[in-house]
Amino acid sequence: MRSGLKRNGAGLAVGGLLGAWLLACGGSATEGMSALEQGTAPPTQVSVDLSSADIRTRLEAIDGLVILSEVEANGFRFFTMDFEQPVDHLRPWGPRFPQRVTLMHRSVEAPMVLDTEGSTIYAEPVPAEPTDLIQGNQLTVEHRFFGSSRPAGALDWRKLTVWQSAADAHRLVEVFKPLYGGRWLSTGVFKGGTAALAHRFFFPNDVHATVTYAAHHNRGLHDARHGRYVLTKVGDAACRQQLASLQYAALTRRDELLPLMNGYDAQGFTFGVLGKDRALEFGIIEAPFVFWQFYGAAGTCDALPSPEGSAEELFGFFSYVSMMEFSFSDQALEASAPLYYQGATQLGGPGYAEVHLLPLLRYAGEHIPTRFPPGGVRKTYEPWTLGLVESWTRFEAKRVLLVYGDLSPWAASAFSTTPGNDAYRVIADDSIGFYGTLGSLPEPQRSFLLGRLSEWADAPVQLPTGGAALRLQGASDAHLKAYRAR
Repeated sequence: MRSGLKRNGAGLAVGGLLGAWLLACGGSATEGMSALEQGTAPPTQVSVDLSSADIRTRLEAIDGLVILSEVEANGFRFFTMDFEQPVDHLRPWGPRFPQRVTLMHRSVEAPMVLDTEGSTIYAEPVPAEPTDLIQGNQLTVEHRFFGSSRPAGALDWRKLTVWQSAADAHRLVEVFKPLYGGRWLSTGVFKGGTAALAHRFFFPNDVHATVTYAAHHNRGLHDARHGRYVLTKVGDAACRQQLASLQYAALTRRDELLPLMNGYDAQGFTFGVLGKDRALEFGIIEAPFVFWQFYGAAGTCDALPSPEGSAEELFGFFSYVSMMEFSFSDQALEASAPLYYQGATQLGGPGYAEVHLLPLLRYAGEHIPTRFPPGGVRKTYEPWTLGLVESWTRFEAKRVLLVYGDLSPWAASAFSTTPGNDAYRVIADDSIGFYGTLGSLPEPQRSFLLGRLSEWADAPVQLPTGGAALRLQGASDAHLKAYRAR
């Protein structure tokens, strides 16, 4: 077991309990624990001294790293690359796959921010908030088995684990650290924030500090905390009631809305896996969650349609918010299979509120990760890996800042920290807790947390003003748009 789980009384109790559970049950967390001692695939070593060479020359000298493109953007040299990773870090001699990474290079002396993605990479050069604040470099990592970061042929789903993903990030840190001698920090948003915390848990010496945004945290396949929060606490009561009324109206008039699903046919989307009726119901069920997750801070409650509106208006609202063609079509489900597999096996799923709609539902209780692809694959849910990460953040994590917003459903399940460990959690008012939140906090909270970030990074924090502030807001909007489109 990790010695770090035994540093105080509370940590000893939780760590001991979870450790006994692991010994009894086994699982991928045990895989990760043993790997802390075994190590992962050795990083490639550069055989000649290139310390004074141009950064591109130094990158090209790394075996297994292929530079696909380089452009100048936003004050960075922006590289898009593929890095060869083992499919199984415990067997590094086996099959490999190209993992897509991007590098925003400012200088080799500046701090480095490792941005772990929870799914496909954002291909444009958009810096995360910590990168802008400390004027650092940024290495962004696409999650294994998403996008182009997948092995050739059939996927071995057993290798899509929290630890294997953390080991991907670990190897990249080992390879890039000799090039960048400044402080290393990590960040991530949504599922990428969870990946950043898991990487820090399994490989505590890779980065000095971690700042996450709206990190996903589920207890079980259907975490009821999210549904209760969306129905009773998030935003204002009038907006919550309006959303519920729209759901009720759409389900009551299902026969009017269902034919409108046929409009997706001309766009090339099919619904053979779920069927259009189930896809429509799932989209209606999850709409309030998605609305608050992405649009809660935009003042959009005033723009909600009327429950008495036309079928086209109702369908247009749910189609826009839930993006059913990009969520529940056969094409979307195939692309999202890694997401659902991780939810069904280790990460669990958010609980979409259904209780207020039960008389109108035909597929109640089905909107859980195990209902979705990949099919024909064994999926056994194990909660102990994320349970260990949760206990670590609560009792042991040092130099960690967890950023949430009170308008986000993820605030209902936010990871916890212990301030005495120089670790903090902030739930910002009237915010979805996305990139840009730290710079918008009220005083003195903002100055305190930015001061901690500055000390962790060993670099001054520069709050953007004027045109720079607009660019940062544009970057935040671009990030949100990118995540929204996944």
